[in-house]
Amino acid sequence: MPRAKDLPTFTTTDDLMKVTGLSRSAMYGWADAGLLPAPEVISDGSRGIKARWPVGALERARFVMAKKAELLSIPEIRKLVEERWGLPTAEDTARREAARELKRKKKRDGTEE
Repeated sequence: MPRAKDLPTFTTTDDLMKVTGLSRSAMYGWADAGLLPAPEVISDGSRGIKARWPVGALERARFVMAKKAELLSIPEIRKLVEERWGLPTAEDTARREAARELKRKKKRDGTEE
């Protein structure tokens, strides 16, 4: 019997953009607002910054989009996200700050795409 393929543990910014129809910067803004878990960011040198989001970010993005369709405000949605998934963890906060620092470094170095 063939072995089941392991499910991915992360998703990409492009996947989130497809689910929401929104921009890359909007996804990072949602992470800043506590609507999405923070991604792990990796600099791959000259090609730029790559983000790997926890796979649960897709479900949360769909949830946020559904609440936006109900015309709820971002603070109202954030409260619902916190009730359902909890407050951002220390790990989320650290990952988001690491992403900001990497972006600042690339901007200073002039290597940002």
